[in-house]
Amino acid sequence: MHLLIVEGNSKEIWAKREASGGVPYHKRFLAMLKILQPVADVEVVFPAEDDSSLPSINKLKTFDGILWTGSSLYINDPIPAVTRQLAFAEDVFESGVPIYGSCWGLQIATMVAGGQVSTSPNGRELGVSKPIELTEAGKNHPYFQGRKEKFNALCIHLDEVVQPPKNSIILARNDHSEVQAMTIKYKNSDFFGVQYHPEFQLSDMIFIIQYLCDFLIDEGRFKSVKIASDFISELQDKNKLPKSVTNYLLHIQEVKYWLNTLAIKD
Repeated sequence: MHLLIVEGNSKEIWAKREASGGVPYHKRFLAMLKILQPVADVEVVFPAEDDSSLPSINKLKTFDGILWTGSSLYINDPIPAVTRQLAFAEDVFESGVPIYGSCWGLQIATMVAGGQVSTSPNGRELGVSKPIELTEAGKNHPYFQGRKEKFNALCIHLDEVVQPPKNSIILARNDHSEVQAMTIKYKNSDFFGVQYHPEFQLSDMIFIIQYLCDFLIDEGRFKSVKIASDFISELQDKNKLPKSVTNYLLHIQEVKYWLNTLAIKD
């Protein structure tokens, strides 16, 4: 299987986090794929960079699937690191290759397909999501065949889909965001994405909160360092967390089922 990972962050962002002990999003995706598709041939591209050498549409067609990571960027911020990704997404959809996206990946797909993304009136969803429930379409969808009840997932997002594009189907929601999972048909490609981060491990979530602690306090998500520290302590106590979060194979199952549907090229 030949797969392409699209890193949603600029090098300035992911390299700085890596230097502080975090795992860049593309490397977390690589680690996840090592579990789900251990013999896959995987490449990575960085469209946020102005010097990035991006594959042509013909090159994109050689991949069996394309996976778009999360990002710390904001989709409505008209900076080159964002606009370059939106432009590249048009080529990706033109290629006809199936696409998966986590969080930012869902937002990118929504915007290029004609939908809208905006700041959630409920603020930032962070840590363990509120219980996610499947829509009727989601209950019957092969990507969610392992989900029989409401489930939780690791998440961090301030923006959310506020207007789904045409030819989209909402598969899951929760009390924070009406779109937690969605499929989109646009141009020649089928897209599946989620607003949460299946690829995250608990260590990723803990690092992000520690790394962004001052920012999250300034934003108003936490009122003090102590409250943030208590929040982190709760994430470190696996006995108090749902199995859908602590069992990594359960957490990544939507991606597994998406990968299982890919037609492998000769």
